[in-house]
Amino acid sequence: MVRPVTATASSRFTSAPGPAPRLTTAERERVWAQARQAADAAVHAIAGHAGDPAAAADAAWAASDYLTGAARLVAGNGKAGPLEGAARDLDRAAREQWGRIPAPSAAGQGLRAASGLLLAARFVHQAETAQLLALLAQLAVLADAVTRMREAQGRAEQAAAARRAAEQLHAAHTQRQAQAAAQLHPATRTTGLDASTYQHSPPATGRGRSR
Repeated sequence: MVRPVTATASSRFTSAPGPAPRLTTAERERVWAQARQAADAAVHAIAGHAGDPAAAADAAWAASDYLTGAARLVAGNGKAGPLEGAARDLDRAAREQWGRIPAPSAAGQGLRAASGLLLAARFVHQAETAQLLALLAQLAVLADAVTRMREAQGRAEQAAAARRAAEQLHAAHTQRQAQAAAQLHPATRTTGLDASTYQHSPPATGRGRSR
């Protein structure tokens, strides 16, 4: 069981005037772990919408806040970024009919708490690429779960919005994964050539081969 980041610990990054203090390494690790656990619980709640529609509705509603927090984390320092479009689409997909607000659920509250912690983290460290990729993949799974729920409920427009969000999140994951791979292999990124190019292209030898 991951020890939660307490409300006192997280609030000191959002309520104090002036520049917000930075999270410690241990606190950041707990933020990532809590975010994963909250998203897992929400996916299960949404997938079980037939058995507990109220919990699923709140988990989907909270997923919008969670994605908004993640979008600002990815952009850095609370700014709008490349996931804002996905967040807007998921917000449309998550709304209940006739403006109803779902009753709070454990899964929903977990996502809301995780959203606040992601905002407190403010940005992604270079050493946190693996955690970011896992978060993006998990967000896509969460949006996929909302898509399937709305499809099962016959709410086609909201299902389409959730599907758009999922597609954007899958694309963001693929892009970040490619960027991470390019950073590991800078020569490949710069020249566009892979290692086999160098292995199978022997250097010219002798004057007869030069021009």
